[in-house]
Amino acid sequence: MRKEPDYRFHVFLRGVILIGFFLLLFKLLISGDIQNLIAPKMIPFSYLSVLILLVLGIMQIWRSSSKNRTDLFCNCGFDHHNAGSFIGNLLIYSLFLIPLLVGFWFPDTVLDSSIAAKRGINYGSNLSEQNADDAYLIADNTYNNNSLEGDNGAIIDPNLYESYDTNLEYKNREELKNELLNSSKIIVKDAYYLDTLDIIVNNIDAFVGKEIELIGFVFKEPDLKADQFVVARFAISCCIADSTVFGIIASADMSHPVATDEWIRTTGVISKTTVDDWELPMIQVTEIERIDQPEDPYVYELYMPY
Repeated sequence: MRKEPDYRFHVFLRGVILIGFFLLLFKLLISGDIQNLIAPKMIPFSYLSVLILLVLGIMQIWRSSSKNRTDLFCNCGFDHHNAGSFIGNLLIYSLFLIPLLVGFWFPDTVLDSSIAAKRGINYGSNLSEQNADDAYLIADNTYNNNSLEGDNGAIIDPNLYESYDTNLEYKNREELKNELLNSSKIIVKDAYYLDTLDIIVNNIDAFVGKEIELIGFVFKEPDLKADQFVVARFAISCCIADSTVFGIIASADMSHPVATDEWIRTTGVISKTTVDDWELPMIQVTEIERIDQPEDPYVYELYMPY
């Protein structure tokens, strides 16, 4: 059995690691860089995590310095002495120390076309396909115990489809669709980026000939023609681990070529094109304005009901 001071060191080291994660998360929150990693709806949980990490870290360090044996062990009947080898302990602690060092050492960066090339582009949000079985129930007002019953018998909370931002203009997809159809010029707002793309993709003929304006970064899809590129955005549901790239194809005069990862405001007229036997909307570009990267470069899934 190892000596007790060895275990005190391990308790102390665990406290230091917890304080390290507290400082890293605190730095991200204070600097605002946390928005490059998680969706806004998750940020309140980060504040709670900061408090928990700080309290647990202090408790561990306090336990390691206590001379009272009952403060070091929980007297649950098990041997809590660390019996691992030096190499084994080093490997285990490295799993926590390396992410800490990376978090402090390397700057936070925004996802770009190098990630888009690996994950692929979605030409349309596909939200209607994901929620099709449930969305029609909302329109029919089929309620069961203040919930909705899906086609498969599952109970669906109608609040799931409400936006987390109560200041948004539209409460369902149908309202947004009607507004877009009746607009002489479609300006794609960040709050409705995915819903707008989804509506256009699923109703291409109704939008052909309409003027559109949207913001995004330039992504050069290898299979597209030389005068074509994608105006894209990363969409996040929870954090960057679940990020997906959504965009719309644009065709422009290459006398003023755009560069990959360049942020642009694109204005043009909606037309149609075919990619891998799929009919997709395409912007015939009339104007390109190069802009700075937005303060919040990502868009977020809202799950608006039909």
